[in-house]
Amino acid sequence: IGAEGVEIQQADAETYRVAVVPETAKVDPTGVGDAFRAGLLAGLGRGLDLTACAQLGNLLAVHVLETQGPQEFTVDRADALRRLADAYGPEAAARIAPVLP
Repeated sequence: IGAEGVEIQQADAETYRVAVVPETAKVDPTGVGDAFRAGLLAGLGRGLDLTACAQLGNLLAVHVLETQGPQEFTVDRADALRRLADAYGPEAAARIAPVLP
């Protein structure tokens, strides 16, 4: 749902809506969707629940949005955890922390 976040729908299951991680700048949207999917799939592969997976995807998506070029971003662990905590609360950051490098 773009700037409003993401909505994950499953047949016969709860629909998840997860807000975005607030951006610091809009530099280049190229690759934002791919980065979101990478975070979502990485979370699924590491056993996170769907909400945490979407939060991780949103984090990677905003890093790409704030960087020129779709693959030139870097993720600083401490900054990523701070941004997750600011956006979703410290409990969410703690759930996602084990999957961050």
